[in-house]
Amino acid sequence: MSEHLNRLMCSCGRDGVLLVRTSDGDGAAFNAPQAESPPMSTSAPTPSRLEIQITGIRKHVAKCITEIDGSECGVRSAAWDTPMQTNSWMREHAADTGHKLFEKRTEEPVSIFSRPAQMRAQ
Repeated sequence: MSEHLNRLMCSCGRDGVLLVRTSDGDGAAFNAPQAESPPMSTSAPTPSRLEIQITGIRKHVAKCITEIDGSECGVRSAAWDTPMQTNSWMREHAADTGHKLFEKRTEEPVSIFSRPAQMRAQ
């Protein structure tokens, strides 16, 4: 609803006043803006945005997704700093079990924090 009103104010309003059609029984629109109220003493909230910051070392992980009897194997490797160790684990698991389908992923610890939004110059 507020998004709709914001769009109306941008397209139909003037000086921050939204002209709203009301009915007084005869269907005529009342087109007299009311005076604005005095400004509030509290300041408007500062716009902010959420940012993501990587807080650790990227880790490489592999998981066996070979289907066995209607469900996947699901065995997961340890987490390593380099993809070469993950590749070695997949080769060993394939040699031991005969499984041939794997999924490789990278994981990295992150933090999300709020930062004041920068105003763009127009």
